[in-house]
Amino acid sequence: MAETLLTLFDEQVERSPRRTALRYRSGGLWRGRTWSEWRDTTRCLAAALCAWGIEPGDRIAILSHTRIRWVEADLGILHAGAATVPIYPTLRADTVADILRDAGVRLLFAEDPVQLAKVFDEAAGALEGLERAVVFEPVSRLQRPDAQGRLDVRVDDVRPEGAAVAVHTFDEALERGRARRQETPDELARRAAEVTPETLAAVYYTSGTSGEPKGVELTHDNFTFESAALAEVMPVGPSDEQLLFLPLAHIVAKLTVMLQLRVGYVTSFAASIEQAADDSAEVRPTFIVGVPRVFEKIQEAIERRPSEHGDIQRRVFDWAMGVGRRVSELAQRGRAPGALLSVQRRSAERLVFDRVERRLGGRIRFMLSGAAPLSKSTAEFFHALGLLILEGYGLTETTGATAVNTPDHFRFGTVGRPLPGVEIELAEDGEILVRGRHVTPGYHGRGPGPREAFTEDGWLRTGDVGRFDADGYLEITDRKKDLIITAGGKNVAPQRVEQRLGRIPYVDRAVVLGDRRKFPVALIVPDPEAVRAWAEENGLGGDLGALLRHPRVRDLIAREVERVNETLASFEAVKRFEIVVGDLGPVLTPTGKIKRRLVAEHFADVVDQLYEGVTTELDELT
Repeated sequence: MAETLLTLFDEQVERSPRRTALRYRSGGLWRGRTWSEWRDTTRCLAAALCAWGIEPGDRIAILSHTRIRWVEADLGILHAGAATVPIYPTLRADTVADILRDAGVRLLFAEDPVQLAKVFDEAAGALEGLERAVVFEPVSRLQRPDAQGRLDVRVDDVRPEGAAVAVHTFDEALERGRARRQETPDELARRAAEVTPETLAAVYYTSGTSGEPKGVELTHDNFTFESAALAEVMPVGPSDEQLLFLPLAHIVAKLTVMLQLRVGYVTSFAASIEQAADDSAEVRPTFIVGVPRVFEKIQEAIERRPSEHGDIQRRVFDWAMGVGRRVSELAQRGRAPGALLSVQRRSAERLVFDRVERRLGGRIRFMLSGAAPLSKSTAEFFHALGLLILEGYGLTETTGATAVNTPDHFRFGTVGRPLPGVEIELAEDGEILVRGRHVTPGYHGRGPGPREAFTEDGWLRTGDVGRFDADGYLEITDRKKDLIITAGGKNVAPQRVEQRLGRIPYVDRAVVLGDRRKFPVALIVPDPEAVRAWAEENGLGGDLGALLRHPRVRDLIAREVERVNETLASFEAVKRFEIVVGDLGPVLTPTGKIKRRLVAEHFADVVDQLYEGVTTELDELT
């Protein structure tokens, strides 16, 4: 029998029907779902979809944060022979509607009435193709009153009178599915037999760093090949457990669940990204998959904490980190520490490192980072603590990973080596080209055509620029379209500069601009907590807005920017910057990537002011 996600799932259930597959928090307690219970739920959902007229190949959307019902619905969709269209719950109503239209979605799984309201929002317009919606939770419990003064929002509160979309609760869907399975007991088996490796499994909408969302089609074969390649190089098995907090609307999170179908580990669902650290201490996972900003935030918290407990604690921490870094440097060269350094390492573990590891549960074997470039300094920081972060690289178009570092073969500052069965080639201009069974067969709806997305001989154009080192490790140097070419003809890789600016303790994010300008400039979003802490230590008061306008705070950030400039070539250095108060949300993708063109448009006046009154001296520096 040809391998599909359905055969992977069924084989895993048959091997370990009573083993825990999923864990989630409910009523303050962690509860488990066995593999057989997971399959029973998905089959009931699939049967309900069949009863409601869903046909093989139909697209069904999930608009929800990451939770157990997301993966139950996902497998239910696949069992009905349909394809899943994941949608970020943070998207605006008009964008949600745009995706539903382009994908031709007939049925929607929504997290709660707040998410369902996006479908009925007037800005969304008419959704002629959408027939039904299933709501995971029938009541949204808000932290603060909405415009109508409500803390509890129910389905009937958001559904207009006469709405053509039929709405059901999750429990109602299960009930309908149970009845359908009794009515037509062989229906799901027939549907499953019609699913082939080439059958569409998902349409993932990704906007990249510019343009409107485009639907990437992914087949069962894309996912099964990818999971097999990862299983070959990553040491994970049935005894492992992951804590999942990334949005399942991102391919990296979805891939971790698809890999689970093959190898059989447990997935535990964190309540939220903000709650992930506390949940990790309780769940005690063996590995975690995150994005760079999550690890950077953890690093910042770890580095800040010793100073809050006095000078002695700060010195002990600095000493321990010095020891850890020396051990890390040796390990990266394949060497073991000497007797004295080994003793010092054990002391550092007792005094500092063990507390950090316990905070994450104490069982972490490694952590995986994807979706955006990970700073080499962050990887080195965690390795000094005894925690290994492995960076990988891929696109939605490559079903997630194309190259990855592994516990046995890793090199910080790179994204590892190509996965088994994956081909990577560099074009003359350095663009990374990819070929393999994990590559999308194409785009849905308005996506780019083959000539734009692929070379004539079938290589996927990634739009990323990179290089291989002598040992075959791939390093991503920048986005092809993101490269800044200054007026003086110098090529500046903005992500490299942004990573260094982002390591400034008082900076949350930086955006570097300057294409066709005389020199690079930066928009800097400060870290509110770090700025407030510094202000208190230095006798400054006032609200955050006043602090960010204070000359001493600006001078503080200016000195740090200058330190970063000292590590850059003169043409890369940020000559001027402006502090941006507020969130960059409108100009970021859902995964936090910068839409540089939109940033330039949104802050056009601010950027223009940064170039006003430029002196001859600055011109000469470029």
